[in-house]
Amino acid sequence: MPRKKTVQPEPLETFQLTLEDGSVVEIEVRNETCNIIGRGLHKRDKHEDLCNRIFEYVASIYLSPKGAKKVKQPFMGSARELDAELARSGLFPEVTDLQSVRKRIYPNVKRQLGIFTKALEQKNKAP
Repeated sequence: MPRKKTVQPEPLETFQLTLEDGSVVEIEVRNETCNIIGRGLHKRDKHEDLCNRIFEYVASIYLSPKGAKKVKQPFMGSARELDAELARSGLFPEVTDLQSVRKRIYPNVKRQLGIFTKALEQKNKAP
């Protein structure tokens, strides 16, 4: 006998957005109280939360409201340097292996840092 289908929690908010090409996209706003239930998704959500916390730490060092800061000892040059900085900070005891930082955390944080840096540059260039 097949299992019952999992009942997903309702999102906090739902709205539709019309794109330039005329297609309509439905957007759901969720947080940890109403995440989608599925196999392995709890691990993904936990990892995303860790990456967001690490990004907040990195952004506080690399970014200001006016744009990118000059960093005395930059550590976003490689995953190894980021791993060493996370160990020095003592704020992320759950990060224990370089493999995780190299393959998953560093690319995610570097991508987000690039996006936010470009967004701040665009904002500050606008008249």
